[in-house]
Amino acid sequence: MPGPGTRAGRPETQRHRGGLEYDRSVPRESVHKAADAEVLLTDARRLDDERFAVAASWHRDHYLAHHGGSAADPVLLVETARQAAIHLSHRFLDVPHGMPFVLSTISVDLVEALPPVGTDRLAVGLDAVCRSPAQGERRLRLELEADVLVQHTSVGRVRVRWEPMEPRRYTMLRRRGEQAPEAVRPPALPPAVPLPPFRVGQCAERDVLLAAEPLRGDGWWLRLDREHPVLFDHESDHVPGMALVEAFRQAGQVTVGDSRPVANAVTLLDVRFTAFGELHLPVWITAEPAGPDGNVLTVRARQGDRDLAHATLRRGAAESALPRLDTAC
Repeated sequence: MPGPGTRAGRPETQRHRGGLEYDRSVPRESVHKAADAEVLLTDARRLDDERFAVAASWHRDHYLAHHGGSAADPVLLVETARQAAIHLSHRFLDVPHGMPFVLSTISVDLVEALPPVGTDRLAVGLDAVCRSPAQGERRLRLELEADVLVQHTSVGRVRVRWEPMEPRRYTMLRRRGEQAPEAVRPPALPPAVPLPPFRVGQCAERDVLLAAEPLRGDGWWLRLDREHPVLFDHESDHVPGMALVEAFRQAGQVTVGDSRPVANAVTLLDVRFTAFGELHLPVWITAEPAGPDGNVLTVRARQGDRDLAHATLRRGAAESALPRLDTAC
């Protein structure tokens, strides 16, 4: 079986312009992770003032890699882009450690389905442009746009918008959110049943983020396991954005209800975050068709009367030009 980033033979240790390495991870604190196993980035180089080359290495045992299909869903790519935004901020853009990062937009748009992650690690590269705000703007809002390269093949683009925030301002922002009116706080979570793992593309029940309420058929409750080793890799004072992204992917798979691997391949996942989600309050997830063929969905996360995030998700028959691998659970 070909190694990561090669068609055959031994894996290359430097495969990207700028001499990037793929055989070791960047420091975990540079991507805001507590566990080394959750670090996807391996290297980054500055090519000019705004352009960067970023390397990542994916492994099949990662929770976000997903199992059982002929293509990996793009949530692992979303997490890679999120880590790239954080790493570039600290390493090249003079953002000090200890500053909270507020994510506003993250999107993946694929022209080819991602390959599955096999027993060998899969090398992924980002050819990225990272822009600062216009001159004179007081807040440090940053934007990254990147071509995604897998085994030297361009498979699509990613985009991230985020704001490194001064800690005092972040604390004030969070306090306002925590003081939500009592009227929007449900008295308790209703009884709900986790969906079977195979319906959401997972292998274990603890990785299922959707629970059905017996008396409602218009959505699902978000299941949050505060001990989950990936989604809660480090302590968080709000619902993690990646938990919502993965819940959106699961909701899309359940809504389409097609077990064919190619039909289930996600080719667009465009997420906008609008409010912090409080960990002690329930979150309701919905998915509705947004086009005539049913392959485009609008997915939302609500807490009381507030939208936390919404996404456009497209599932299509984009075949991967890269080799298929056995990825069964």
